[in-house]
Amino acid sequence: MKFILLTVILFWSSLSTGFAIASSYVPSDSSRQKVSDNWAYAILNIVQQKAKAGTIVKVAIVDDGFRLTHKTIRDFIYTNGKETPENFQDDDHNGYTDDIHGWDISDNDNDVSVPKGKENVYYHGTYIAGIIATIFEKCYGEDAIKVLQIIPVKVLSDYARNTYISDGYKGIRYASDLGADIICCAWSGGQLKDEEKSILDAALRKGIIIIGSSGNFYAEKADPPSSYPGVFCVASLDTLLKKSRYSNYGMRIDIAAPGDSVYGPHPLADNAFVHENGTSPAAAIVAGCAAILKAADPGATSSEIFEAIRNTSTPVDSLNMTYCGKLGSGLPDMAKAIQFLVDPEYKFSACSPARPEGQIYFRKKKSRHSWEIHPEGAYKGIHLTSVCPDPQKIIKIYSGDSLWYNGPIGKTSNLIFIPGSRFKIELQPETGLPKNLELSYYMETIDSTSLYCHDVQFPDREEGVIMDGSGHENYANNCSCKWQINVPVGKRIRIEFSNIDTEPNVDFVWIFDGTSTLPENLLAKFSGTNKPPVITSFTNKVLVWFLTDAYHPGKGWEMHYFSEPAN
Repeated sequence: MKFILLTVILFWSSLSTGFAIASSYVPSDSSRQKVSDNWAYAILNIVQQKAKAGTIVKVAIVDDGFRLTHKTIRDFIYTNGKETPENFQDDDHNGYTDDIHGWDISDNDNDVSVPKGKENVYYHGTYIAGIIATIFEKCYGEDAIKVLQIIPVKVLSDYARNTYISDGYKGIRYASDLGADIICCAWSGGQLKDEEKSILDAALRKGIIIIGSSGNFYAEKADPPSSYPGVFCVASLDTLLKKSRYSNYGMRIDIAAPGDSVYGPHPLADNAFVHENGTSPAAAIVAGCAAILKAADPGATSSEIFEAIRNTSTPVDSLNMTYCGKLGSGLPDMAKAIQFLVDPEYKFSACSPARPEGQIYFRKKKSRHSWEIHPEGAYKGIHLTSVCPDPQKIIKIYSGDSLWYNGPIGKTSNLIFIPGSRFKIELQPETGLPKNLELSYYMETIDSTSLYCHDVQFPDREEGVIMDGSGHENYANNCSCKWQINVPVGKRIRIEFSNIDTEPNVDFVWIFDGTSTLPENLLAKFSGTNKPPVITSFTNKVLVWFLTDAYHPGKGWEMHYFSEPAN
């Protein structure tokens, strides 16, 4: 039977304001190349496993809608055995009537399907569910459908005027109350309210694994919910294992996963598929990896699963020198992660000198006595903390080649900072070795992207000057800066450039009407050295967005803006 293949390149990305999610207009990665449908799955080193009898792993997907009959996901859909179908009663007394296969939070009904005729808009949940199911099936084969249950949680109304998600956190609460093991939030954006923090806290206290995408705003940050402590934060890699051009990055990232040209199902038909880009598929891939580990060891805690992924990942910093230490611990390696989780001895040899964050484990008579960590790139220093039952035992810590500390291990039980880009730790056999020791570390990176501009600025006058901020210097590589111009209602905004000098067709000044980067809001984009024409908005709001890549910065730009009557 033939299947339908859609060529769709969309980005599920965050907005800078509000709690909504949108398919924002983001320039595509020019380095993308044609690759096999299987590339993103093959790179994870998934090996066949035998599922433990009686094991059930529940993965909730909080998203826009689901084609439950799609061939990739239909056998994995969760069924609530405590509910009697179509009896119009809340049999399990959870507050949701007939929630047989999840719940539509936004429309307050049990229909989580994609609205008819809107398949190209409400495609995301089906796609994310299919990635997770595919990952799991590659590990557990025919046993996969006996073990994995996908809980569909719809958080976008059938009647929504756009693809903004406003009920995502209510969806997390529903999934948490239903007993999900893993919650996949392949979306991000906004600022967290206290109520939403409480929802995340409640789920995390239950030991639920929450996985979120870092965001597609090219920025050195992570957007909520992935930015919240305890949520596993995922960045995106392209087909060459370089940071996807659009992906957010930074020290908050826990792991990086394939996000370019990832193959998965589309709700247009039961046999329709799509190639998609974004931190969304990357988050789905990590959710699938977490599900594999939960099935391998059903008793493992969320912390133990995180540690298994993080401490066995393959560092990608040598391929991403501009982003060293800003893509988490690297790319998941599932064969090693399973071994780390189920083999008590393996973790004592899992430490990689090139990994920019992780744990070092020691047990007397089982491990070596010294470790040297020297990841790629330059850093401000290393943050280190220890857990040791014999705090009086002696440890030596070197910063580079210089002895930085020589004394009791107990002094390192609090977070300490070691300057430099590499460090070495030595235990002292002559003074007695501890019974066991765990050291946690992460590298503090150097941020050069926000030297001249950063985040969102809000000019407070009806006319003024906006510039990249670099003065006589070249602007920074990999910067993402925004200016939100607002003038009184009844007026519009005229923009005149004084000069521009950016890398042609690469580093752009984007100008949007309104407050978001939706494609229909785009007024113009400029690069190069030719002076742009005058631009006039349709409304009283304009968003200016300056994006640069990792190479060839120019002298920058300057523009004047003026308010004028709308008529």
